[in-house]
Amino acid sequence: MLARTLAIATVALLALAGCTTETPTPAPVPTTTPSATILNPDLVPQALPLITEETVSVEASRLADALQALVGDELVTGAADEAQVFPSADDLPPYYGLQRVLTIDPSYDNVTLAQTVTAVLEQSGWTLYQASDEGGVSLAALSGGPVDTPWFLILEGKVLDGVSTITFSLASPDLAA
Repeated sequence: MLARTLAIATVALLALAGCTTETPTPAPVPTTTPSATILNPDLVPQALPLITEETVSVEASRLADALQALVGDELVTGAADEAQVFPSADDLPPYYGLQRVLTIDPSYDNVTLAQTVTAVLEQSGWTLYQASDEGGVSLAALSGGPVDTPWFLILEGKVLDGVSTITFSLASPDLAA
């Protein structure tokens, strides 16, 4: 399960960066370990008694709201969500994905803001797998939550056509059959 979700997170990160979708060899290894002290408990994915579309959609919305609150409502000028269940494929179980795109006040440096959010996530128990800050784009791939049912997050900060955005792409643990 962890290998599949890491592969999904890696493919998503590579797609965001404009690279090919080849699975990297070797598999991604965390660049940091989770913090022993939790800075912001609201950012920690909760253990769910049953992992269903309903329970993960509620948890994904809660996490996206906590991430947006971390950015700060005074900086957010717009928000849009897109969510769906990704069906099982190639003997892999389905999972739920939620992407929240925040439009940020252009007077703020959204790359620095994305880096700051990444640092707070690391201090809140998330594990950083990969990060890059090149060409005005900040990307980070993280996982968090219970070891046996982790969540994955791709965080991106960029300016496109003069619009400053922060994007959170969350992938749930595998859905129960």
